[in-house]
This record gives sequence, C-alpha cells and structure tokens, in this order.
Amino acid sequence: MRRELLAAAGAALAVFTAAPASAESESARLDAFFEEVFQRDLARSPLMQSRLGLKTGQESWNDISETRRIEDAALDQADLEKLRSFDFDALTPQAQLSYRLFEFNTKDDLTLFEWRRNIYEISHRRGLQRTIPQTLIDNHPIETAADARAYIARMRGVKRLLEQLVSEMARDEAAGTLPPRFDIEKVIGTARNLVTGAPFDETGEDSVIWSDFRAKLDDAEIHQAEKQALLTEARDAMLEGFGPGFEHLITHLESALARATDEAGVWKLCDGGAFYAAMLESETTLPITAEEVHRIGLAEVDRIHEEMRAIMEKVGFEGTLAGFFDHVRNDPRFYYESTEAGRAAYMEEMRGVLAEIKPRLPELFGRLPGAEMVVKRVEPWLEQSAGTAGYFAPSADGSRPGIVYINQYDMKRLPRYEISALAYHEGIPGHHLEVSLSQELSGLPEFRSYGGYTAFSEGWGLYAEQLPKEIGFYQDPYQDFGRLSMELLRAGRLVVDSGVHAKRWTREDAITWLDSNTPDSHEANVIAADRYITLPGQATAYEIGKLKILELRARAKEALGEAFSLRAFNDLVLGSGRKSAIGIVSMDSANISDVLFENITIRGDQIATPFFVKLGNRARGEDHKARAAWPVGSISDLT
Repeated sequence: MRRELLAAAGAALAVFTAAPASAESESARLDAFFEEVFQRDLARSPLMQSRLGLKTGQESWNDISETRRIEDAALDQADLEKLRSFDFDALTPQAQLSYRLFEFNTKDDLTLFEWRRNIYEISHRRGLQRTIPQTLIDNHPIETAADARAYIARMRGVKRLLEQLVSEMARDEAAGTLPPRFDIEKVIGTARNLVTGAPFDETGEDSVIWSDFRAKLDDAEIHQAEKQALLTEARDAMLEGFGPGFEHLITHLESALARATDEAGVWKLCDGGAFYAAMLESETTLPITAEEVHRIGLAEVDRIHEEMRAIMEKVGFEGTLAGFFDHVRNDPRFYYESTEAGRAAYMEEMRGVLAEIKPRLPELFGRLPGAEMVVKRVEPWLEQSAGTAGYFAPSADGSRPGIVYINQYDMKRLPRYEISALAYHEGIPGHHLEVSLSQELSGLPEFRSYGGYTAFSEGWGLYAEQLPKEIGFYQDPYQDFGRLSMELLRAGRLVVDSGVHAKRWTREDAITWLDSNTPDSHEANVIAADRYITLPGQATAYEIGKLKILELRARAKEALGEAFSLRAFNDLVLGSGRKSAIGIVSMDSANISDVLFENITIRGDQIATPFFVKLGNRARGEDHKARAAWPVGSISDLT
C-alpha cells in the first residue's frame, strides 16, 4: 500500500511546475499553487461544487472508493513535497500563515487517511444517509430542465454510491471496525424514512425526495409537457436507483446489526488508544492527551456548578444543586408544549432574542456581515436522529441566507431558559457572524475561505454565548442559568468523551454521569452520550476552544491595560482580512496581535500546530477530510 501511494505521489508531483523566482514573488507563486490545488480538489468533488452554488458536476456524486482515497492521499503527499519547494523565509507574513495552514491541513488529511479503517463510514450523526437528501434538498435547485435531469441523474446514481459505501463498510468490518448496536439501529431508521411514501408506496404521502423534486419542478419555468416527461424519468430513477441503493444499505446494516456489540469506546478498535489520541489532536489541533482532557473537564464542571449555586441563591431556591436541576427539568413553565402552537411560540421567542441583540452588535464588533439569516425547524425525516440545533452557512453568492435549524421533535429538549444562549451560539454573535464574515473576506487563498477547524468555530460559538452578558444581557437569572447549563454540557463532554474512549466507560456510565451532573433531561443525555460515542474527540473541541479564546483575551488585557478594546479583540479573532490567525504566528508589529499572540503556549510547550486559526466557512464539525462524500456546509446539528 505505501509503495503504491508513494508511486502515485511521484506521478502527481510531476503535475506541478515551479515558476522561476525572478518571474514573480515567492508569495504570488505560493498563492498560485494554492489556487491550482483548490481548483483540482474542487473538480474532484461534485458535492463541493454544489455547496458553492456551481452547476458543474451537479449530475454526479463524489467517488468514495478505496481507489479514489488512495489517489487523494497520493495527491496530498505530492502537495507536501511541492509546498516544501517554496522559500518560507521569503514569504510575506500572511503567505507564511497560509503555508503553515496548508501544511497542517495536508498532514492532518494524511493522518486521517492512515486511520480511515477506524473511522465509522456512517453513523446516526453523519454519513450518506444524511448527505444525500441534504444535498438534493438544500444544494440542488431546479430552474431549468437541465437542472432537473441532473437531479434525476443523481437519484439514479445513489445506487452506485451506496454500493461503494457498503463495500467500504465491509472493509472496515474486516479490519475490526463496526459501530455499536444502538448506532446502527438509528441509521437504519433514518434510511427507512427516505424510502417511505410515494413512489415506493403509492398509498402513502410523497417520500422526502419525491416531494422535493415535485415541488421544485412545479416552481420551475419549464413547459408543462416537458415537466410531465421529467416526472416520469424521476419516478423511474427513484424506483431503479435511489430506492434500491438505500435498500442495499439497509440490508447490509441489518446484517451487521447481528454482529454488533454494545461496546461504546474506540478502545475496542485496532490500536484504539493511538486512534483516539489522533482524533483529539485532529479536532482540537493541539497535542493534548485524553487524561488532560478529562482533568480539564472535571475542573470546568466544578467551576460552573459553583456559578450555578450563586444563581440558585439569587432566585431564592432552597436545596441542593441536584434539587435545582430537578426543579428546572420538571417545572412546566420552563418548556413550551409539544404542539404546533408551542413550537411556533418557541420560534417566535428565539427570533425575538435575535432581533434584540442585532442592533447592539456594534458594541462588540467593528465589522458586521451583510448576509441575512433565518430560523427554521429541522425537517421531519431527520429530526429523530438530529441534535438540538445547527447552523447552515449562506451560499457564497448570497442567493441563500444563513439558516439556524432548531430540532423541535421533543420540546423537552428545548428548555426556555436556554433559548438566549442557543440563539447567540447558532445565530448572532455566534456561527452566523463567524461564517458570514469569513465568506466576505477577500485576498485569501480559497482553501482558507472554505475550510475550518471545529476548535475555532465551536470555540467561538461557545464564547459568543457569553458575549451578550458583557453588554447587559442575561438580566433574567434563569436565562443566565441557561447560559451556564449550555457551557456545563460542553465541559461535561470533556469528561464523558474521554471517559468512554480512554477510560472504558460504558454507554450507561456516560448517561448516568450526565444525568447526575447536568440539568438536561435523561432523554437529552442519551442523545448526547450517543453522539460522543460515534464521533470520538469531536465534542471536546468546544470547551477547549472557548478556554483558549478567554486565555488569549486575559493576556491581551494584561498586556494592553486601558488600551484593550473588546471590539478590537473580537474583530481580530474573527479576522479582518489580513489579521486572521490566533496561535500560529505573530502579526505585523503595527498590530496589537504581536503582543497578544506571539509564542502562545500550552502545558509550557510552544504550540507547533495552528490552534485556532480562522479559516472561513467551517466544515460544521463534519470530518470532510476523511470522508469526501460529506459536503462542506451540511447541517451540523452538533451544538
């Protein structure tokens, strides 16, 4: 395998030719190389093309075969060799930053390639059973007959795509990797939802994709006779491609279910300990150990518990913290009813929270995005396996607004006391501000505009939950409790994630710990634990990210004294075109960041990895590097 990879890398390297240094600056040459790689990778990913609003390749799916993965890794190897041909010292500071980011990303891609047999191909939180419908529904408009035929071609192509997926899952199982039983059951449920209804069952309502296609076709300006022909073609594609593809997947999963176990942690996999360490570093971009993650989590939980006790006193509650948790879990005034009226009232309150903070944002930021944002409910076909909320980025061309998705399947998972913090995290000043500003930056290589790190994005989202408090929001002590409740969940993730994957906790151990230490309902804690089990390391990036931002801010205040500006700090963290990094390089001497961010350390050692670098539109927590079939920009629901 390695010999094959190196041979392919050598062939790929020959594609690039270096321009003479005298012809252009080293930085310009480097940017040209980045653009060449970006365009090459874009051409190899129809899903990324759709995500960016391009109609090239819209009839296709990504190739997820082992052959393609080896080719991709070979290209990564060649890219690294080419990168090292540039004179780092001759680059501008911004080009040096891009160099280091590209190097980190490519090395991380190769690390994930090496561990690909340990990474679940599919889980209830991510995978093709979600990517396929989300791409068709959200990223495939139908304006012309050509668009409709491309949509039909994609429906037909689902059969081949899912055959590839099943082949890769069989390879994983042969290597000893099989998701736990509960996870497979949930994936089967989602897949079944997609092949329920017409045209698979003519007695029922339209299935999810059939409904989407028909609605889009109705709205398109296409001659009626041609519409009728397209409907016939689409129905055939559903019955001959889409349906059989998902039935093939379901059959494989039902067979795998008989071989699955209840063992939760990745310690059960081949070299599971080393794999988990790799996932922690990939998600946080830090060389942090599982033991450190666990210790930090316990300390943060203790701190947040103390702050919660202060709020208990403020509202006059007499009793223990556990008793207060029971109080907020069970008092009906903290929840909207699970009715259409209750769901609508929740949405109205959240929109009100966002409307109230919007005019106050200039107190926290010097630059605001132009992209619009809407709040929507998670679609019924997905809500049983989706998380609490998520954010979907606006299209690059501005044709689609940013979308905050709220999962209203069970209103007990949406306590009213958390509504402010949830709105700030997913909307403004959280992900919508972060992502929209990123997309509006100019002068950066495109790989930086359309990539990202969980640690930065989710660290910012968590940091954004507390920012409004600094300008007078959270006057209601229960809303402030909700802010702490949401941070407590993120701190608890450090404990549970490392507990499951490094300390061999069972699924029941994880749920019991969450029940005992957080105010969330038991049902919500089951969902949370299941997420950490299937996405090892991902959830640790949130609290680790926020803590790093706060650490940097404290250092800034100490260094700058009265000259410190919260607005300037926030603008710097989010990036203002050419000041878009934290923790990788110092900025130019004219900027305060050389005081703030030079030689950032953790555990006494200088960080060599780009912790917290603002790269633009994130991958929403999805491991798009290891799984090219998952489009950048999909609903994360990884709050």
